[in-house]
Amino acid sequence: MSPIWSSNVFATALISSLLFSTSVVAKCECGYKVNGGETYTDAFEADFLRQSDLNNDKGWIISNYNNPLKPYTMDYKSKNVVPNPLVGSSNRASNNGDPGLQLIVRGGTPEGTPVGTAELVTSRTDMHYGSYRAAIKYTREPGTCGSMFWWKNATQEIDVELLSRQDSGTGPTSPVNFVLHASGPSSFEKSSLPFHPSDGFHEYRFDWSPGKVAFYADGQHIVDATEGVPEDPGRILLNHWSNGDPAWTQGPPAKDAIMTVAYVKAYFNTPEKQSGCNDADAEGAVCQVPDQKGSISPGQDTTFLTPQASNPLSGQPEHPAGTTQATTPGPTRGASADQVSPDATCGGTTGFTCLGSEKGNCCSSHGW
Repeated sequence: MSPIWSSNVFATALISSLLFSTSVVAKCECGYKVNGGETYTDAFEADFLRQSDLNNDKGWIISNYNNPLKPYTMDYKSKNVVPNPLVGSSNRASNNGDPGLQLIVRGGTPEGTPVGTAELVTSRTDMHYGSYRAAIKYTREPGTCGSMFWWKNATQEIDVELLSRQDSGTGPTSPVNFVLHASGPSSFEKSSLPFHPSDGFHEYRFDWSPGKVAFYADGQHIVDATEGVPEDPGRILLNHWSNGDPAWTQGPPAKDAIMTVAYVKAYFNTPEKQSGCNDADAEGAVCQVPDQKGSISPGQDTTFLTPQASNPLSGQPEHPAGTTQATTPGPTRGASADQVSPDATCGGTTGFTCLGSEKGNCCSSHGW
């Protein structure tokens, strides 16, 4: 799902000591190798299992704004983004619920009242071709959409979207929606996961290269998308939302719905970066990124390039502390209307719904 940036958007800038470092050391100075093949210059890792205070975090921005969709306005607030880290070396969380960063959609919203929703974005906007991963345990409470996605603008976007109404909790598989948004032909792949998103932490991943995005789940390749592949750098977002649209999220949920994120990892190139590599064949100059195989244990450290993500990674730029990240206003997209879409676009100012469309009921209330 795209963030709908508007003129009243404001954000809380966060500061983190465990994501960035200005120092350059020999380890990984020539990049990060993924799948034993492509090597990328930059790395970004966030270990939410061990992060207790987002108020002192750098690298992320929590969204605080209203998105006036219908039938329910979405009310993004920092209070709906809640750290729940592990206690010491145990597998027990500090508070009730699963350990990690909780993104909460508030339940029991009366009709005509905004729905409490959650979103955070990276302050970096230079994230280009690369491998992007997040370990997420999704809610089974019907009526929400949870996403890990890359975003440049409304016509350059890569989405992994989960709909809680699609997770029945029965059978061996559950649906996931892989989407590329573009100004021209786009990609929408409704695929089957070999698990249920609500049964534990699973890694959702996409590897983005020129002309193709390959989607994975728990290290298993699911599908490739080749229509509408972005070309420009952008940023990573996590969000959890509902606007009551019967064609997409449904809901809102009857009670609080929680999507919990254990980690985010990204290995990528940036535009015009000068390489600091002296000898790519030297020991430790290129770091092999381990692939996640199977579901994630909350106490598992081996999924991180940096053990327990407690040491800053090399070669990452410093971002100013205590700043507010401005964003470019995007289109306001709204509820589905009565007219059936002729081209698989819907919502917002289009005046179309995808329900009953010969293109399929595949688009959301966000215009695709």
